[in-house]
Amino acid sequence: MTADPDRRLVARRVVAGLDRLPLPVLVAAGVALGGAIGGAGFLHLEAPAWAVAWLALFAGLGWLGYTAAPVFDEPNPIQASRRPRRVIDGSLPMVDLPAGDFRMGSPDADDLANEDEKPQHEVTVAAFRMAVTPVTVELYQEVMAPSTVAGESEARLPVTGVSWDHAIEFCNRLSERAGYRPCYSRWFGRWRCDWRADGYRLPTEAEWEYACRAGTTTRYGFGDDPAGLDAYAWYEGNANGALQPVATRRANAWGLHDLHGNVWEWCWDWYGSYSPKRTRNPRGPWKLKTGRRVLRGGSFFNPPANLRSAFRDGVDPVSRLRFSGFRCVRVPPQHLDRSVD
Repeated sequence: MTADPDRRLVARRVVAGLDRLPLPVLVAAGVALGGAIGGAGFLHLEAPAWAVAWLALFAGLGWLGYTAAPVFDEPNPIQASRRPRRVIDGSLPMVDLPAGDFRMGSPDADDLANEDEKPQHEVTVAAFRMAVTPVTVELYQEVMAPSTVAGESEARLPVTGVSWDHAIEFCNRLSERAGYRPCYSRWFGRWRCDWRADGYRLPTEAEWEYACRAGTTTRYGFGDDPAGLDAYAWYEGNANGALQPVATRRANAWGLHDLHGNVWEWCWDWYGSYSPKRTRNPRGPWKLKTGRRVLRGGSFFNPPANLRSAFRDGVDPVSRLRFSGFRCVRVPPQHLDRSVD
Protein backbone atom coordinates (compact mmCIF):
# COMPACT_ATOMS: atom_id res chain seq x y z
CA MET A 1 0.00 0.00 0.00
CA THR A 2 1.40 3.38 -0.96
CA ALA A 3 1.59 6.25 1.51
CA ASP A 4 -0.89 9.11 1.31
CA PRO A 5 0.51 11.76 -1.15
CA ASP A 6 -0.24 14.50 1.38
CA ARG A 7 1.77 12.70 4.05
CA ARG A 8 4.68 12.23 1.67
CA LEU A 9 4.60 15.93 0.80
CA VAL A 10 4.63 16.85 4.48
CA ALA A 11 7.53 14.46 5.08
CA ARG A 12 9.55 16.00 2.23
CA ARG A 13 8.91 19.48 3.57
CA VAL A 14 9.98 18.43 7.08
CA VAL A 15 13.19 16.88 5.74
CA ALA A 16 13.90 19.93 3.58
CA GLY A 17 13.28 22.20 6.56
CA LEU A 18 15.69 20.20 8.71
CA ASP A 19 18.33 20.31 5.97
CA ARG A 20 18.19 24.10 5.95
CA LEU A 21 18.77 24.45 9.71
CA PRO A 22 22.25 25.70 10.75
CA LEU A 23 24.72 22.90 11.42
CA PRO A 24 25.31 23.85 15.12
CA VAL A 25 21.56 23.62 15.79
CA LEU A 26 21.35 20.19 14.17
CA VAL A 27 24.38 18.91 16.10
CA ALA A 28 23.01 20.15 19.43
CA ALA A 29 19.58 18.65 18.71
CA GLY A 30 21.15 15.34 17.67
CA VAL A 31 23.27 15.11 20.83
CA ALA A 32 20.27 15.91 23.04
CA LEU A 33 17.99 13.43 21.27
CA GLY A 34 20.62 10.70 21.18
CA GLY A 35 21.43 11.20 24.83
CA ALA A 36 17.77 11.03 25.82
CA ILE A 37 17.10 7.86 23.83
CA GLY A 38 20.32 6.22 24.99
CA GLY A 39 19.69 7.09 28.63
CA ALA A 40 16.19 5.70 28.52
CA GLY A 41 17.45 2.52 26.90
CA PHE A 42 20.13 1.92 29.53
CA LEU A 43 17.64 2.50 32.35
CA HIS A 44 14.72 0.42 31.07
CA LEU A 45 16.23 -2.16 28.67
CA GLU A 46 19.08 -4.65 28.79
CA ALA A 47 22.22 -2.54 28.56
CA PRO A 48 24.40 -4.70 26.21
CA ALA A 49 21.71 -5.20 23.52
CA TRP A 50 20.62 -1.57 23.63
CA ALA A 51 24.19 -0.34 23.33
CA VAL A 52 24.62 -2.29 20.06
CA ALA A 53 21.32 -0.96 18.66
CA TRP A 54 22.21 2.56 19.75
CA LEU A 55 25.59 2.43 18.00
CA ALA A 56 24.01 0.99 14.83
CA LEU A 57 21.49 3.83 14.81
CA PHE A 58 24.21 6.47 15.03
CA ALA A 59 26.26 4.74 12.30
CA GLY A 60 23.25 4.70 9.99
CA LEU A 61 22.49 8.36 10.62
CA GLY A 62 26.12 9.25 10.00
CA TRP A 63 26.12 7.39 6.68
CA LEU A 64 22.94 9.17 5.58
CA GLY A 65 24.43 12.53 6.48
CA TYR A 66 27.67 11.80 4.62
CA THR A 67 25.93 10.69 1.40
CA ALA A 68 23.07 13.21 1.37
CA ALA A 69 22.89 15.75 -1.48
CA PRO A 70 22.68 19.43 -0.45
CA VAL A 71 19.28 21.12 -0.53
CA PHE A 72 19.06 24.66 -1.92
CA ASP A 73 16.32 27.22 -1.46
CA GLU A 74 16.05 27.63 -5.25
CA PRO A 75 17.54 26.05 -8.38
CA ASN A 76 20.68 27.40 -10.01
CA PRO A 77 19.33 30.55 -11.70
CA ILE A 78 21.44 30.10 -14.84
CA GLN A 79 20.31 26.52 -15.38
CA ALA A 80 16.68 27.25 -14.48
CA SER A 81 16.20 30.38 -16.56
CA ARG A 82 14.59 29.91 -19.95
CA ARG A 83 16.23 31.22 -23.09
CA PRO A 84 14.91 34.76 -23.75
CA ARG A 85 12.42 35.12 -26.59
CA ARG A 86 13.71 36.05 -30.03
CA VAL A 87 11.58 38.52 -32.02
CA ILE A 88 11.71 40.33 -35.35
CA ASP A 89 11.59 44.05 -34.61
CA GLY A 90 11.42 46.10 -37.80
CA SER A 91 14.59 45.22 -39.73
CA LEU A 92 16.30 43.61 -36.76
CA PRO A 93 16.20 40.16 -35.21
CA MET A 94 16.27 40.98 -31.49
CA VAL A 95 16.08 39.18 -28.16
CA ASP A 96 13.81 40.24 -25.30
CA LEU A 97 16.10 40.35 -22.26
CA PRO A 98 14.50 40.25 -18.80
CA ALA A 99 15.18 42.75 -16.04
CA GLY A 100 17.75 41.53 -13.56
CA ASP A 101 20.64 42.11 -11.17
CA PHE A 102 24.29 41.33 -11.83
CA ARG A 103 27.77 42.17 -10.60
CA MET A 104 29.40 44.55 -13.08
CA GLY A 105 33.15 44.65 -13.49
CA SER A 106 35.85 42.25 -12.26
CA PRO A 107 36.65 41.00 -8.76
CA ASP A 108 39.99 41.83 -7.16
CA ALA A 109 40.84 38.13 -7.24
CA ASP A 110 40.95 38.09 -11.07
CA ASP A 111 44.61 38.47 -12.08
CA LEU A 112 43.60 39.59 -15.58
CA ALA A 113 41.41 42.45 -14.34
CA ASN A 114 42.40 46.04 -15.05
CA GLU A 115 41.89 48.86 -12.57
CA ASP A 116 39.15 50.46 -14.68
CA GLU A 117 37.08 47.26 -14.22
CA LYS A 118 36.98 47.81 -10.45
CA PRO A 119 35.36 47.99 -8.02
CA GLN A 120 32.95 45.25 -8.93
CA HIS A 121 29.50 46.48 -7.98
CA GLU A 122 25.84 45.48 -7.98
CA VAL A 123 23.71 46.76 -10.86
CA THR A 124 20.01 46.43 -11.61
CA VAL A 125 18.98 46.58 -15.26
CA ALA A 126 15.44 47.05 -16.58
CA ALA A 127 14.08 44.81 -19.35
CA PHE A 128 15.11 45.70 -22.90
CA ARG A 129 15.61 44.28 -26.38
CA MET A 130 19.01 43.77 -27.95
CA ALA A 131 19.87 43.04 -31.58
CA VAL A 132 21.13 39.51 -32.12
CA THR A 133 24.20 40.79 -34.02
CA PRO A 134 26.06 44.03 -34.63
CA VAL A 135 24.65 46.23 -37.41
CA THR A 136 25.75 44.82 -40.76
CA VAL A 137 27.14 46.67 -43.78
CA GLU A 138 23.97 45.77 -45.67
CA LEU A 139 21.60 47.33 -43.12
CA TYR A 140 23.80 50.37 -42.50
CA GLN A 141 23.94 51.27 -46.19
CA GLU A 142 20.24 50.56 -46.59
CA VAL A 143 19.46 53.14 -43.90
CA MET A 144 22.21 55.72 -44.33
CA ALA A 145 22.90 55.50 -48.09
CA PRO A 146 19.93 53.80 -49.76
CA SER A 147 21.27 54.54 -53.24
CA THR A 148 24.20 52.21 -52.65
CA VAL A 149 24.05 48.42 -52.51
CA ALA A 150 26.40 46.31 -50.42
CA GLY A 151 28.36 43.69 -52.32
CA GLU A 152 27.59 40.06 -51.64
CA SER A 153 30.96 39.51 -49.97
CA GLU A 154 30.50 42.34 -47.48
CA ALA A 155 26.73 42.39 -46.87
CA ARG A 156 26.90 40.23 -43.72
CA LEU A 157 30.03 41.80 -42.30
CA PRO A 158 29.58 44.07 -39.30
CA VAL A 159 29.82 47.70 -40.36
CA THR A 160 33.05 49.38 -39.22
CA GLY A 161 34.69 52.77 -39.57
CA VAL A 162 31.58 54.30 -38.00
CA SER A 163 32.00 57.03 -35.41
CA TRP A 164 29.89 57.17 -32.27
CA ASP A 165 28.03 60.17 -33.72
CA HIS A 166 27.23 58.28 -36.91
CA ALA A 167 25.95 55.34 -34.85
CA ILE A 168 23.61 57.76 -33.05
CA GLU A 169 22.33 59.13 -36.35
CA PHE A 170 21.77 55.61 -37.66
CA CYS A 171 19.65 54.73 -34.59
CA ASN A 172 17.45 57.80 -35.16
CA ARG A 173 16.95 57.06 -38.87
CA LEU A 174 16.17 53.41 -38.22
CA SER A 175 13.65 54.47 -35.55
CA GLU A 176 11.91 56.84 -37.94
CA ARG A 177 11.77 54.20 -40.64
CA ALA A 178 10.12 51.76 -38.22
CA GLY A 179 7.64 54.36 -36.95
CA TYR A 180 9.20 54.68 -33.48
CA ARG A 181 10.00 57.86 -31.61
CA PRO A 182 13.76 58.60 -31.93
CA CYS A 183 15.72 58.56 -28.69
CA TYR A 184 18.38 61.12 -29.62
CA SER A 185 18.29 64.86 -30.16
CA ARG A 186 20.76 67.75 -30.10
CA TRP A 187 20.74 70.04 -27.10
CA PHE A 188 23.14 73.00 -27.14
CA GLY A 189 25.30 71.12 -29.62
CA ARG A 190 25.41 67.93 -27.54
CA TRP A 191 23.55 64.69 -27.99
CA ARG A 192 20.97 63.86 -25.36
CA CYS A 193 18.92 60.68 -24.97
CA ASP A 194 15.20 60.53 -24.25
CA TRP A 195 15.06 57.37 -22.17
CA ARG A 196 11.26 57.33 -22.40
CA ALA A 197 11.29 57.07 -26.19
CA ASP A 198 10.64 53.69 -27.81
CA GLY A 199 13.16 54.05 -30.64
CA TYR A 200 16.45 52.29 -31.25
CA ARG A 201 19.53 53.42 -29.37
CA LEU A 202 22.97 52.29 -28.31
CA PRO A 203 23.14 50.11 -25.20
CA THR A 204 24.39 51.59 -21.98
CA GLU A 205 27.60 50.03 -20.76
CA ALA A 206 25.68 48.19 -18.03
CA GLU A 207 23.15 46.82 -20.52
CA TRP A 208 25.96 45.64 -22.76
CA GLU A 209 27.79 43.76 -20.00
CA TYR A 210 24.55 42.32 -18.63
CA ALA A 211 23.71 40.93 -22.08
CA CYS A 212 27.25 39.66 -22.66
CA ARG A 213 27.34 37.81 -19.34
CA ALA A 214 23.90 36.23 -19.91
CA GLY A 215 23.63 35.22 -16.28
CA THR A 216 27.26 34.14 -15.84
CA THR A 217 29.87 35.46 -13.41
CA THR A 218 32.90 34.15 -15.30
CA ARG A 219 35.45 35.99 -17.44
CA TYR A 220 33.55 35.15 -20.60
CA GLY A 221 29.93 34.35 -21.24
CA PHE A 222 30.87 30.65 -21.56
CA GLY A 223 33.37 30.27 -18.69
CA ASP A 224 36.83 31.29 -17.52
CA ASP A 225 38.98 29.37 -20.00
CA PRO A 226 39.90 31.39 -23.13
CA ALA A 227 40.29 28.11 -25.00
CA GLY A 228 36.52 28.25 -25.51
CA LEU A 229 36.78 31.43 -27.59
CA ASP A 230 37.20 29.55 -30.87
CA ALA A 231 33.58 28.42 -30.64
CA TYR A 232 32.12 31.80 -29.65
CA ALA A 233 34.28 34.56 -31.06
CA TRP A 234 36.48 35.89 -33.85
CA TYR A 235 39.74 37.15 -32.37
CA GLU A 236 43.43 37.23 -33.16
CA GLY A 237 43.72 33.48 -32.68
CA ASN A 238 41.33 32.45 -35.45
CA ALA A 239 40.27 35.45 -37.59
CA ASN A 240 43.48 35.71 -39.67
CA GLY A 241 43.51 39.47 -39.09
CA ALA A 242 40.23 40.01 -40.95
CA LEU A 243 36.64 40.95 -40.20
CA GLN A 244 34.19 38.03 -40.33
CA PRO A 245 30.47 37.74 -41.16
CA VAL A 246 28.12 38.09 -38.19
CA ALA A 247 26.53 35.10 -36.46
CA THR A 248 29.11 32.62 -37.74
CA ARG A 249 30.18 31.72 -34.22
CA ARG A 250 28.06 30.21 -31.45
CA ALA A 251 25.54 32.43 -29.64
CA ASN A 252 25.71 32.98 -25.88
CA ALA A 253 23.13 31.51 -23.48
CA TRP A 254 20.67 34.30 -24.35
CA GLY A 255 20.92 33.83 -28.12
CA LEU A 256 23.20 36.82 -28.85
CA HIS A 257 26.12 36.54 -31.30
CA ASP A 258 29.48 38.33 -31.53
CA LEU A 259 29.46 40.06 -28.15
CA HIS A 260 32.93 38.62 -27.72
CA GLY A 261 35.18 39.67 -30.59
CA ASN A 262 34.72 40.46 -34.30
CA VAL A 263 34.19 44.21 -33.68
CA TRP A 264 34.34 46.53 -30.72
CA GLU A 265 30.90 47.95 -29.98
CA TRP A 266 30.02 51.53 -29.10
CA CYS A 267 28.02 52.14 -25.90
CA TRP A 268 26.17 55.29 -24.89
CA ASP A 269 28.29 56.05 -21.80
CA TRP A 270 31.17 58.41 -21.39
CA TYR A 271 34.21 56.46 -20.23
CA GLY A 272 34.98 56.94 -16.54
CA SER A 273 35.62 55.20 -13.23
CA TYR A 274 33.08 52.99 -11.46
CA SER A 275 31.30 53.80 -8.21
CA PRO A 276 31.18 51.04 -5.57
CA LYS A 277 27.52 51.84 -4.84
CA ARG A 278 24.68 49.65 -6.00
CA THR A 279 23.00 51.36 -8.97
CA ARG A 280 19.87 51.03 -11.08
CA ASN A 281 20.11 51.50 -14.85
CA PRO A 282 23.41 53.43 -14.75
CA ARG A 283 24.18 55.58 -17.80
CA GLY A 284 27.78 56.52 -17.18
CA PRO A 285 29.38 59.64 -15.75
CA TRP A 286 28.20 63.12 -16.68
CA LYS A 287 30.76 65.01 -18.75
CA LEU A 288 30.63 68.78 -19.14
CA LYS A 289 33.62 68.68 -21.46
CA THR A 290 34.50 66.37 -24.29
CA GLY A 291 35.81 62.94 -23.42
CA ARG A 292 35.84 59.36 -24.59
CA ARG A 293 32.89 57.07 -25.20
CA VAL A 294 32.94 53.43 -24.10
CA LEU A 295 33.81 50.55 -26.42
CA ARG A 296 33.14 46.95 -25.40
CA GLY A 297 33.74 43.40 -26.56
CA GLY A 298 37.12 43.33 -28.28
CA SER A 299 37.62 42.56 -31.96
CA PHE A 300 39.11 40.19 -34.53
CA PHE A 301 42.39 42.02 -33.95
CA ASN A 302 42.63 41.49 -30.17
CA PRO A 303 43.99 38.80 -27.79
CA PRO A 304 41.69 36.80 -25.48
CA ALA A 305 42.21 39.09 -22.46
CA ASN A 306 40.58 41.97 -24.33
CA LEU A 307 37.46 39.92 -25.07
CA ARG A 308 36.48 39.35 -21.42
CA SER A 309 32.96 40.39 -20.41
CA ALA A 310 34.27 43.10 -18.07
CA PHE A 311 37.00 44.51 -20.33
CA ARG A 312 36.39 48.12 -21.33
CA ASP A 313 38.01 50.89 -23.31
CA GLY A 314 37.27 54.50 -24.18
CA VAL A 315 37.71 56.25 -27.54
CA ASP A 316 37.04 59.73 -28.88
CA PRO A 317 33.47 59.61 -30.28
CA VAL A 318 34.55 61.07 -33.63
CA SER A 319 36.98 58.19 -34.19
CA ARG A 320 36.26 55.92 -37.14
CA LEU A 321 38.17 52.73 -36.48
CA ARG A 322 38.44 49.71 -38.77
CA PHE A 323 37.71 47.35 -35.90
CA SER A 324 34.77 49.11 -34.19
CA GLY A 325 31.03 48.87 -34.92
CA PHE A 326 27.83 48.87 -32.86
CA ARG A 327 24.52 47.13 -32.22
CA CYS A 328 21.09 48.50 -31.34
CA VAL A 329 18.84 48.06 -28.35
CA ARG A 330 15.28 49.18 -27.83
CA VAL A 331 12.80 49.34 -24.96
CA PRO A 332 9.23 48.61 -26.10
CA PRO A 333 6.53 50.82 -24.51
CA GLN A 334 5.31 48.11 -22.13
CA HIS A 335 8.83 47.82 -20.65
CA LEU A 336 9.69 51.50 -20.32
CA ASP A 337 10.89 52.33 -16.83
CA ARG A 338 8.73 55.23 -15.64
CA SER A 339 10.54 55.58 -12.31
CA VAL A 340 13.60 57.34 -13.74
CA ASP A 341 14.22 60.02 -16.32
